[in-house]
Amino acid sequence: MAETEGVIKFNLDYEARALDPVDIAELNAWRGILKQLGLLGQVPDRYDGYGFGNVSIRTERGFLISGTQTGGTDHVTLKDYALCTNWDLANNQVTAVGEIRPSSESLSHAAVYDVYQEVNCALHVHSPDIWSRARELGIAVTDESVPYGTPEMAREVRRHITGKALPGIFSMGGHEDGVFTYGLTLEDAGKLLISFLARARSLQRQEKVYVQQ
Repeated sequence: MAETEGVIKFNLDYEARALDPVDIAELNAWRGILKQLGLLGQVPDRYDGYGFGNVSIRTERGFLISGTQTGGTDHVTLKDYALCTNWDLANNQVTAVGEIRPSSESLSHAAVYDVYQEVNCALHVHSPDIWSRARELGIAVTDESVPYGTPEMAREVRRHITGKALPGIFSMGGHEDGVFTYGLTLEDAGKLLISFLARARSLQRQEKVYVQQ
């Protein structure tokens, strides 16, 4: 059975307060593109109606990440983001502030930022097209037995991305349709994601043509 989407599994030390101003214009622009492509959002017939997908950027104090269950929000503001200021992957701990709690995928984002000090953004989407063809596309896949939002998943993320070129991509084997991209810039991560989406859909069309023949 698929896991319930959006459940925070880590220990969260959370302070509810307004965040200091942060420029989120580009982050919101890419989030909007992902939503239009159906890679992020909230629809009744997917994942029991829970929101899916989240985005983050590195800041001077940690990383800014979309809040839990904000996938269905069309026009997000800083109130829809949380700032993760500290994290301890081994002890399943995240410290965050904001007017909303951080995404349930915060530990996975933290793992990416820990491995690459030069990475400035991470995009977590749900793409059945990419996820179902990840190995065919040459994408690293985390262990299917490891659930999202756990220290085990964070270790899996580190194992699969350490030493890889940037921008990068990996698929979450134990998290239905879950795919991550990350890079020096949002443009790097976003373009890589869209390029793999196009390749996955091209493979799907080839399969349909073959069946028809």
